[in-house]
Amino acid sequence: MKSITPINPMKTPPPIQLQAGDLKSVVAGLGKLIPRSPSLAVLGCVKVEAGGPQSVRLTATDLDLTLSVDVPATAEKGLAPFLLPLPRLRELLTGLRSDEVVPLGPSIKAPPVAEFPEIPQVRTPGLTLPEPLVTSLLRAFACASQDSTRAVLRSACLDTSGTGENAHRIVGTNGRALFSSNSMHLPLKQSVILPDHPLWKWKALAESRPWTLRLGKDKHRAEVFRLESQWWSVTGRLLEGPYPNYRQVIPGAGQFTTTVTLGDAALEAVTRLLPRLPGKQLANRPVGLHFEKGRFGLLARAENDEPWILHPVDRCEMKGPGVTVYLDRDYLIKAADFGLHRISMSDAMSPIQFSRGGDLMVVMPVRAIAPDRIERPRLVPAVEQFASPPISAPKPVAAAPPATIPPKPVSPANPVKPADPLVKARQQVAEADEALLTARRTLKGVRRSLHAARTERSETKRELGGFRGLLRKLQRGRKHEAKKAS
Repeated sequence: MKSITPINPMKTPPPIQLQAGDLKSVVAGLGKLIPRSPSLAVLGCVKVEAGGPQSVRLTATDLDLTLSVDVPATAEKGLAPFLLPLPRLRELLTGLRSDEVVPLGPSIKAPPVAEFPEIPQVRTPGLTLPEPLVTSLLRAFACASQDSTRAVLRSACLDTSGTGENAHRIVGTNGRALFSSNSMHLPLKQSVILPDHPLWKWKALAESRPWTLRLGKDKHRAEVFRLESQWWSVTGRLLEGPYPNYRQVIPGAGQFTTTVTLGDAALEAVTRLLPRLPGKQLANRPVGLHFEKGRFGLLARAENDEPWILHPVDRCEMKGPGVTVYLDRDYLIKAADFGLHRISMSDAMSPIQFSRGGDLMVVMPVRAIAPDRIERPRLVPAVEQFASPPISAPKPVAAAPPATIPPKPVSPANPVKPADPLVKARQQVAEADEALLTARRTLKGVRRSLHAARTERSETKRELGGFRGLLRKLQRGRKHEAKKAS
C-alpha cells in the first residue's frame, strides 16, 4: 500500500510587520550612516530588535555615530535581535505603497548579531534644548568645515567660556565663514564639541522637536554624548582638543562704516535670484553685493573677461557710504536662508557680517577681477519680479428683496481685477533682458568657435601647401630619373 505524502505545513508568519510608509522615511536616515561599500559586512547592516509594546528599534552605525529609530510595528513576543542588510530593506520597499505592509525577518546572508558594535549607554540626566538652540546648532553644523585634515572644525562648539548672563555661544566655522549664536545660557560644566555628520541634514531628524542632550563616558572613559528625541537617538564621541579662538575674527561694532538692513521680501528675493545668476562654474563662485543710495543689487557674470551685470533687488535702509563687496554665493545663500537681514561692512577686503538678534555670520570676501567694470541694464528689481500679482476678491452680491415686492435686477459682482499691467510689463522687460544677455554670451561663444575654425583652416591650408610642394618635388624627381634611364 502506497504511503500518502503529507501536506506541507503553512509557512510561519514573519516576526515583524510594519507599514511601508514608516519604513521608507527611516531608511533614508539609516542610509546616512551606511555606505554603499562598507569596510565590514556588519557595518552594512541594520540591527533590528524590540523597541516597545508596539514598535521595533532599527539601529545603524559607522563607528563614529550610531542612530537608533523606533518604528511602529507588530512584533511577536520574545523577538530575538537580528541583523538585516540595508540593501535588503530597500529591496523589500521597492514598488510598495505607503499603506502596504512590509514583513521583516532574519536574513541568512547577514552576519551574526553578536558582531554588531556595542553602543555606549548614556544614562545621565538630560538637558532639554529649546527650539532656538536646536536651530542654532543645525546652522552651526551647516557652516562647519568639510576638510578631513581639520577634524576640530568639522563640528559645532557649545562654548560656555563667556562670562556674564546669557554669554554662551554655539559656533561653527570652516575658516572662510563663521556662524555664532549667543544670548543664551547652557547649564554645562564645560564647553562641548559635537562632531558634524551628514546625518544632521536628515529632514526627519532636523524637524523633530524637542531635543535632549546627555553627556557621559563609555567603558574606555572617553567623553560621549547622546542627542535624542521622542523616537530617535544619536550617540557618539565628543571631539577632543581646544576649539580655535573664533572671537578674534568677529569684528567690533566700531569697525564698520556701512550698515544695511534688508526686508524679509528682499531676503526671499535673494534666495530665488541667486540660483539663476551666471558664474557658478567660476573659482570661489563669486557674486557681488552692491549698495548705493539706499538701493541693493547683486553683481554676477558668466566669464572673468566679461563685465559685472547689476541685478537690482530692492530698496534698503542704509547708513554710511555706498560699498561693493564680493563673496562666495554659497555663504550669501546661507545667510539669507538663516534670515540674517542686517549686513555690516567696512571696505571691499574686510570681513562682512550678517546678523539678526543674537545670531551672526562672518564671511571673508573674495578678490574679484575688474570689480569696477559694471554694466547697469534696466532690469526689474527682484522683489517686484518674484512678487505675486495682487488678486482682488469679488464683492458679495446683495440679497434679493422679499417675493411680495418685485425684485430689482441684481448687478453682477465686480470681476476680478487683472494683474497690474506695469508689473507684467516689467517682468517681460526683465525676461527680454535675460534673453539678450544669454544671446550675447552665445554669440560670443560662436565668435570664438568661428575664430578657432578660421585658425584651423589657415593651418590646414599651410599643411596642404607643404604636401603639394613635396608632391611636385617627387614628381620632378621621378621625371628626372626616367630621363636618365632612357
